[in-house]
Amino acid sequence: MAYANEIIAYLIKSGISPPRAQDVTQDVFILILEANYNLPLSKLRAWMYRTAIRRYIDLYRRDKHYYDILKRDFFSQESLNPYDNEEYVFLYETLSQMSENFRILLDLYYFQNFSIKEIAEITGKSQSNIKITLMRARRQLKQELQSKGYTHHEIK
Repeated sequence: MAYANEIIAYLIKSGISPPRAQDVTQDVFILILEANYNLPLSKLRAWMYRTAIRRYIDLYRRDKHYYDILKRDFFSQESLNPYDNEEYVFLYETLSQMSENFRILLDLYYFQNFSIKEIAEITGKSQSNIKITLMRARRQLKQELQSKGYTHHEIK
């Protein structure tokens, strides 16, 4: 148990989220059990640290690959237009002029009904980062709409 706590702490200090660090550590212990290694205790600790880092890198690469597939196949420009409705032309035009990052976040949250947590998982960013960016996107959208003369009463 002491080794597990050490590895978790090491991974967290390396910038890995606590739940991910626990998962990686669990994977390392499963590898030890499955492989039935006969390493001396002095070398086992170093092997566990190396294996934990390699396992995290593998997971990171896999997640990045999945994110790229999601981004390419599900979040293309065509899928960003579910609000292509005559009543919302002014909203669509305003959104289309915003940065891609803001546009995607607003679309995922308001039009695709993803939660903050789900958006964080999809984009690979922290929930707090998503909340802050979403707040900035809302503020910019509101300012843009107000500068064009629209009020919140005109948006249903």
